[in-house]
Parts: sequence; C-alpha cells; structure tokens
Amino acid sequence: MPGVPGNWSYGRNLEQIRQTWRRESVAAGWSRPHDWWVPEVDVLAAALSRASTTFTPGAGRAPIPDGAGRVGAAVPACAGLGQARAEAGVGLAEALDDLAALYRTLPVGTPPLPAVRAFVESWADVWLRVVADAGCVDPITELASRGYLRARLTELYRASEQTGEPVPDRYRLVLVTLDAPDRPDGRPGWRLLLRRVAVAEALRAAFPGGETLAAVAPDRAVAIVDRRLPDPVHRLRDVLAGRPGIAPVQVHTADLPERIGGLAGLLTRLGE
Repeated sequence: MPGVPGNWSYGRNLEQIRQTWRRESVAAGWSRPHDWWVPEVDVLAAALSRASTTFTPGAGRAPIPDGAGRVGAAVPACAGLGQARAEAGVGLAEALDDLAALYRTLPVGTPPLPAVRAFVESWADVWLRVVADAGCVDPITELASRGYLRARLTELYRASEQTGEPVPDRYRLVLVTLDAPDRPDGRPGWRLLLRRVAVAEALRAAFPGGETLAAVAPDRAVAIVDRRLPDPVHRLRDVLAGRPGIAPVQVHTADLPERIGGLAGLLTRLGE
C-alpha cells in the first residue's frame, strides 16, 4: 500500500522503520549506538508499521488508511519505550531526541502530543523512582542536585575563611521559577518536565563560564554567579525570551547569608 502524503507511511515494514530510525538517531547525536536497540523499539516500530484501515461506506469505495488508529496504537508503545530508556539510564533530552528522530523518518514529521506525553511521563516515573537520589545530578534537567548545591556553597564558605572575603560580597544567586498549576495526582505534568529541561538549557547558555547550576525544586533552578558578572538577570531573561514554550517564568536574584549557619534556612526556602 503506498504512503499517504501528510500521514503515516503504510508501505514500510518493521525492519525498514527500525533501520531508518537508528540511522537518523545516531546521526542526530545518540551517544550509545551499540545500546540503541531495546525490545520496546520493535514494539513501537510494529505499531507504526501495522496495516490498519477503515472503510468508507458506499459501493466502489477503496479502503482508507486509519491514521488516527495508528496514533492511538503508538501511544502505549511510546510509554513502553520511555520506561525502557529511563531504565537504561538515558537522560530525558537524549531520549526525546531519539523519539523525534523516529518521527522525522515518517511523513507526519513530528511525534503527536499524546505520544510525547506518554513517553515523558513513563520516563519520569522510572527515573524519579530509581535515579533521583542516586547522585549529584538532577535526573530531569541534568543540572546539579540540591545536595550538590549545598556541598558547593559549603566549600565557598570554607574558602572565605581563608581569604577573608565574605561569600555574599563575591557571589549571589540567580533564581528562575516556573509558574505552573499542581496536578491533582501530585505527579509533575509532562509540559512542566519539558519546560524544566528547556530552562536548564537556557541556564547553560546564559552562564557558560563554569557557574554552578542546580535544580532545587520541581519548578525552580538556581545559578551561583560572581557579583562581577554584569546584569545576570537580564542575560538570563534574554535567553529565556528566545525559547518558546517556557513562559510564564520569573527571574530574580537572591543574596547569600553572611555566615554558613544560614545555609540550611536558605536551602529550605529555595526548595519550597
């Protein structure tokens, strides 16, 4: 059956989808080519290659490919792949790039939103449960964790005891907070997860000089910046303004406490 312009490519079988998907993903930067395949890859490829048709009533009418049915079949398969990628330790940005690579090989071009949502939420369920407390990196954004931020600030205060320069005179915090309603089930919505990843990328672009960048709450990230850096708030706002889908967002600065004893209270407030 020939492909349908602007819809699914029905003429391609599972093997064709898998091979072209892998080539596209590796070319786009997949970092572990030998570990790309998992069984869930074939489940999703099969969902997209399955011959699904509907019929229009009336004599002599030909079968019409059921694109909507194919989207529906792909949603649980995308959820399974998101879970598999998280279990393999693949970060969200790289996992989403891989999913996008698949859909670039199809006439539809981009993943449908139900598929992306299922993928992201399944990935997050696994990653947050298994990985969140395992190290010094926030699993969603790949920024430093709150625990690492505490350790880094402690190091700065210890160093200030040797130099005699108070920490608040040398450093300050730049805070970026996402405005987002809470979900009734307490889970982070998939849109918030994607916005968090976008904020992390914006922080890295705005502060590329080795500043400590950390995620301190589901809706907040911070940067420790040198006070000699001119107008860091304006710098970050400019970067955020050029990235659609992040707003509404707030950016402001916060002073560090005079002494190390004030860190506990500061970190508690940042995490609220």
